[in-house]
Amino acid sequence: MKKTAPTWMNDQAKKEWRRVIKLIIEEEKELEEKDFKTLETYCVNYAKWLKCEEILDHQGLTFETPNGYVQQRPEVSIGNKAQERLLAAAKELGLTPAARARMNRNKIYEKEEEFDDELEDMISDGT
Repeated sequence: MKKTAPTWMNDQAKKEWRRVIKLIIEEEKELEEKDFKTLETYCVNYAKWLKCEEILDHQGLTFETPNGYVQQRPEVSIGNKAQERLLAAAKELGLTPAARARMNRNKIYEKEEEFDDELEDMISDGT
């Protein structure tokens, strides 16, 4: 498994990469080569969302234009879009509670199928 973050990522995205890879290793999950682009998407959008939140915390949600109009800061929209993308990627990677629950249900279903096949073989052999 590729454990190091891509060099082009910013520091916050790399930090999140390391955190997620550690979780995946601890849970003994496997990522395939094709999954790393989803992890990249998650980490980059996580870092973008955090940056927007920092700016909004310091500067507020709105600003006044030179003509005196109050407008929403661009970081509100950028942050919202980044959050949508990171959540979508998190679901694909099994990082949300609902995604993990679905994955666990699938594992239970697969185990039941294996048991049924095993039982069927035992019944078939006895006749």
